[in-house]
Amino acid sequence: MNKQGIYIYGFVPNDCFEKIRSTVLKSGLYSIEYGDVSAVVSDTRDEKLEYMDRETLAHRLVDHQQKIEGIMSGGCSKIIPMQLGTIVSSGNDVIKILKNGQTVIKETFEIIDDVEEFDVVAVWNNFPDLIGKISDTSQVRLLREEIAKKNSYDQADSINIGKLIKQKIDEKNNKVNLDVANSLQPFCLDAKKHETMNDEMPLNSAFLVHKKSINFFMETVDNLDSKYADQLNFKIVGPLPCYSFYTLECKTLNKEDIENAKKVLGIDSYKSELDLKKAYRLKAGLTHPDKNSDSAADNSEGFISINNAYKILLEYSAVIKQSYENISNEPLYLVKIKK
Repeated sequence: MNKQGIYIYGFVPNDCFEKIRSTVLKSGLYSIEYGDVSAVVSDTRDEKLEYMDRETLAHRLVDHQQKIEGIMSGGCSKIIPMQLGTIVSSGNDVIKILKNGQTVIKETFEIIDDVEEFDVVAVWNNFPDLIGKISDTSQVRLLREEIAKKNSYDQADSINIGKLIKQKIDEKNNKVNLDVANSLQPFCLDAKKHETMNDEMPLNSAFLVHKKSINFFMETVDNLDSKYADQLNFKIVGPLPCYSFYTLECKTLNKEDIENAKKVLGIDSYKSELDLKKAYRLKAGLTHPDKNSDSAADNSEGFISINNAYKILLEYSAVIKQSYENISNEPLYLVKIKK
């Protein structure tokens, strides 16, 4: 039987949440507050994403986005999404996340105050026709002619033709991406490519747009749609919360792992990240495989262990920086922008 937990959708300023409190409550959500920041949450079963089947995971993603976008459309545009599937055991854990993450949360509020995300997708109007035109290009015809001169036709020949056609499709798709990026770049603060479903979709990208530039951005997409009218269909989705640029993730740091990491690096305590870096370099120099070839296998394992210890303590240092309070007796949560 699954334990009960609290699902975190995202974070909003308290004054923003007050405007939509009644609407949010009707959706089964509520807030947990610390200082002037509210975590928007709901009660849920404590389920792990890695154990979900594809259909269940898809429903969870849709629910996650609908709830966040509902908050935004309800009048609270300053919302920072939390990573899909973030579940903690209790309200106290949510408070600890708010405590440890308040610096990054408030800094992100300032960033997203004047920007919004728009996702742009382009799909070829008639993909079979495009394949036909590519198959009729001189380079593909020449390859077919060379194959035809042979006495036999094997699977490798089909593969080579397919690779050449795929190369030409990629070239066309990359050209579309470059044209769109160059056209929209003047109005965007950032852009990120998302994975496309297939070759029929040359473009699936997110753009971070300053609010004062939204009209120019939309007009440019319309112009691109007209430019490629006989070839591509453009679709724009937004404004959206800044999923692609400022989604937060939370990592729990195990105190036992922290103590073990200190032992690996041979330090009981350190006053700064500079001290930590010095300890890391000293240990890494002793175990780096390139410098200690006599026992390469053992040194390689030791070097990996030292690297992992260094990463753990860097994360621990980041938690200490994030918190305004003594958190030595509390679970350690590292809150950061998801890369």
